[in-house]
Amino acid sequence: GGEAAAAGDTLRSVEDNVHLKGLKYVIFPDEKRAQAWDFLMILVIIFYAYYIPFHAGISAGYLTFTSKAFFGFAATMNAIFFIDTFLVFFRAYRDENGVLIFSLRTIARRYIRSGWFFVNLLASFPTTSILYAKYHRNDESLTGD
Repeated sequence: GGEAAAAGDTLRSVEDNVHLKGLKYVIFPDEKRAQAWDFLMILVIIFYAYYIPFHAGISAGYLTFTSKAFFGFAATMNAIFFIDTFLVFFRAYRDENGVLIFSLRTIARRYIRSGWFFVNLLASFPTTSILYAKYHRNDESLTGD
């Protein structure tokens, strides 16, 4: 009985502590899921490093708009980037002194003030999907490759 009450008191004090509110939503840098996601984002960035110049300069969008498979892949990469734009609001980080910052309010404030949120949001805007919808209203023009 006493142990359960003590555990309940500890839980309540954690819930009342403003610094620990939302802790269950924080993504810590050492989590395996966070590291796997970071690796996926590296692959997405590598894709974009080749895709953007190819799409803009070489193919002029031809492959993206004539191949369902390629369009689907590009749209998936864009969706992953879009999701990451908002996951950053939940990513704990280390400050310049090496202290782990996990307050969701502090994380959000830093992300927005840095300007990266707006850059990422703009970069993840689904222009390919919008152009695809505008220029290919019927699926008959796609090869299905």
